[in-house]
Amino acid sequence: MPGRRLYDTLYRFGAPWEGQAREELVHLVRSGRLTPDTHPPGRAIDLGCGSGSNAIFLADHGFDVIGVDFSPVALQKASITATGKPGRRIRFVRGDLTASEIPGVEGPFDLLVDYGTLDDLKGAKREAMARTIARLARPGAAFLLWCFYGEAGALPRFSLKGVSRPWAGLNHGEEHTLFGSAFAIETLAKPDPGQHGHACLLMTRR
Repeated sequence: MPGRRLYDTLYRFGAPWEGQAREELVHLVRSGRLTPDTHPPGRAIDLGCGSGSNAIFLADHGFDVIGVDFSPVALQKASITATGKPGRRIRFVRGDLTASEIPGVEGPFDLLVDYGTLDDLKGAKREAMARTIARLARPGAAFLLWCFYGEAGALPRFSLKGVSRPWAGLNHGEEHTLFGSAFAIETLAKPDPGQHGHACLLMTRR
């Protein structure tokens, strides 16, 4: 995984993946498939939240949200943007998603979202983040994972078109190794993992 300083630099000048809340998440929320409880509001966590667009979208749709990232530059940008609308239930925490404990982040959560963080890790760190996700999810919780996906040798060596380095993506079937014992796994039809080199998975905690 690239170091924090590189991410700080990218966020300082505008990371290529920054922008609006991601299409798949927006569709699932607006279609009613992912909805917060009203009393109290459902708890959501954005794992690797960057400058906060997904976390802010969830807060604007009734979730009580925590965004976690290791880049202080990204978190500062997220915090500034989030103050634009009073009443949002949202806060941002600097933390290591591979650690056995993240100060300021206490589960369980009803919704967990990861766009391009898990697939940026390798080996033991990827496995450690998978354990973090399982630990933070309550039974019945939803986990939305967007990732570069495919056989490593078939992916481009470098790209600025997504949220992560393609050569660090999940291999076919790796989601079952990482999450199959704790989650039921559904592969969403869009994006088509066979056509685009990435996939979106919606999992339910057992």
